[in-house]
Amino acid sequence: MQLLFLLPLLITTTAAASSSSPGLLPRQSSPPPTTPSFISTILTTANAYRAAHAARPLIWDANLAAFALQKANGCRLNHAGPYGENAYWTWYYPPTYQPDFTAEIGYAFEAWNSQEEIDAYLAGDLLGGSHFTQTVWKATERIGCAFSGGRCAGNLEQEWWFYCDFWPRGNVRGWYGGNVTV
Repeated sequence: MQLLFLLPLLITTTAAASSSSPGLLPRQSSPPPTTPSFISTILTTANAYRAAHAARPLIWDANLAAFALQKANGCRLNHAGPYGENAYWTWYYPPTYQPDFTAEIGYAFEAWNSQEEIDAYLAGDLLGGSHFTQTVWKATERIGCAFSGGRCAGNLEQEWWFYCDFWPRGNVRGWYGGNVTV
């Protein structure tokens, strides 16, 4: 029996990254964030949401993907860096289950962009931003994403973290009107 739990994580702040990650077991990145199919899936998915909100297509940034992979390998929510950031977490039991990454990317973007309904009724400046507003932020030009999975110390399930970093960052107070079309 496979249990699947999804938790979209809202990230609107930044903090210094930790230099060590106690309690981690070896992690695996799958698929590598540099494969053409992974990059194509990310860009196709993100840009479909952006097109629906009058935002230009994003381009892939390998440096952002490398930064996203560092955070995904951390086995926890890690608010770090100067970039706009969306995170998604899922876990599977039994831990030997291998997820369908194309589907997981779709689930992550669906979860992030389901916040559009909230943002349509409340001004972004009041909310402090969301995954949705970061995804469709018009001034954002670049994206880099990464998955990392494995068992965290003390857990029986296999956890997968998916991070996308954006540049220039979105969710800037006072700038929602010109950057987010709902």
